[in-house]
Amino acid sequence: MKKFLSEKRKQVTAVVALLVVALAAAGGYQLWHSVQPKFQDVTIELGTDSVTLAEFLTQYADASLVSFVADPSSINIDETGDESVSLAYRDRTETVTLHVVDTTAPTVEFLDVYEAPLNYEPNAEDFIESIEDYSETTVSFAESTESARSGADHDVTVVVTDASGNSVSQDCTISYTWIEESYDLEYGDRLTKQDLLAYQNVGTSLIEQSDINEINEAGVGEYVISSSNGYKTAECVVTVADTTAPEVELQEVAVYPGSEVELEDFVVSATDMSGDVELRLADEVDTSEVGTYAVTIEAEDIYGNVAEAEATLIVKTDDVPPVISGLSTISIAKNSGTPDYLSGVTAVDAIDGECSVSYDDSGVNYSAAGTYYVTYTASDTSGNVASSKRKVSITHDSSDTDALVASIAAGLGNDAKSIADYVRSYVSYNHDWGGSDPVWYGFTNKVGNCYVHAMCTKAILDKKGITSQLIWTTEKTHYWLIVYVNGGWKHLDATPMSGSIREACKQYMNDAERLATLRGRTWDTSLWPACN
Repeated sequence: MKKFLSEKRKQVTAVVALLVVALAAAGGYQLWHSVQPKFQDVTIELGTDSVTLAEFLTQYADASLVSFVADPSSINIDETGDESVSLAYRDRTETVTLHVVDTTAPTVEFLDVYEAPLNYEPNAEDFIESIEDYSETTVSFAESTESARSGADHDVTVVVTDASGNSVSQDCTISYTWIEESYDLEYGDRLTKQDLLAYQNVGTSLIEQSDINEINEAGVGEYVISSSNGYKTAECVVTVADTTAPEVELQEVAVYPGSEVELEDFVVSATDMSGDVELRLADEVDTSEVGTYAVTIEAEDIYGNVAEAEATLIVKTDDVPPVISGLSTISIAKNSGTPDYLSGVTAVDAIDGECSVSYDDSGVNYSAAGTYYVTYTASDTSGNVASSKRKVSITHDSSDTDALVASIAAGLGNDAKSIADYVRSYVSYNHDWGGSDPVWYGFTNKVGNCYVHAMCTKAILDKKGITSQLIWTTEKTHYWLIVYVNGGWKHLDATPMSGSIREACKQYMNDAERLATLRGRTWDTSLWPACN
């Protein structure tokens, strides 16, 4: 029994000992652990979005017991430098340092400068498409650019450096130009040097005017103009193209139903720089019904440019009669019978063409001299009737003249001066001589010259039995009468006069008085009796 208890005692003692050792060990660990650093300084790269609490904790810190003393959003991470950060752990506060550093070079998209003008002054900024960095940057050349201003293509080294001294560089090319690579010219327009310059007034002297002239005289096509500045040769491809549609001027066309209409009827003009224009109707033209229609005409040049123009087509009711032609005045002798009134006479209708013509001469007295009219008539198939009159002159003979003079004389007295007064007032003056029968001419037309007045007066005097003679100046520039009255001869002039001699010529005149009115003219006194 004692032995058993002794063994148990040893076992318990051993367990207790182990427990003591274990407890001692545990307390020491905690003591050791409690003195280990809980926080650490943190270094971040400029541009980091945020900093977390965990980044400041060491492995010995219990995250559930740690917090920021100040609002963490107040920590400045947008600039490089050191900033103190206060952290709380249980009942004590510690301060650590946040280092914001910039060790990243800028991200840069470089450019080559193409088509720089000849007077271009290199600028480092021109070679930058974009820069990405979290600090201010500067752009510069790594070397002098003096030699790059010669006009020859040149490489330059462009450097981009941020505020922390991080930099990136790249070789970029300056390519000079003064002429466009291509130029489109409308056919018919005039090309100038300025048209081809990449920059206004820069490089004008480098383009030959003869090259410009050659293109201006050429037609549609592609032409290459070469130009050199002494370092490089540039080329411009000039494309001369015709993109302008023809110009078309149309006119209104009016026709009757069923008429044929040609395209050319609508066209006044169609012009194009190419010289050749093809015209066509966009739709078929129908003239079967009365109405107003739009007619579209297309005009295409040899380069395929098409213009459309619209004309008006009027299909109108046929209300226009035929046109009768050939109705000139007919002169026929008295008692000569009926002439061929249809000779040379036509009637033409716009739709039917030539139509038949009839005439009515019932108003013509072929046995009596005078002026008459024959009526002509023509009709078309639409019932439109044309009517025109033709003048017919039945010429007189001596018996007509005698009868006319007798009828006039019957209404006058036997005084020669009064008869002259009648003729002077009845027959006006013009320069006509009256043809073969001045008496008939004067009394029927009521006009004539001095010879007509003298002959008309003499015819009545003869009918009255009064003796008279026709007299004229030596040059035959004036005619009048001498009459035998009161036992002697007197001058009598029936011609209408004007001015100061008007009243003198209305009286009987002796030779001296007559001579005074002739204004320097005279007559052959040997041919006529003297008037006293």
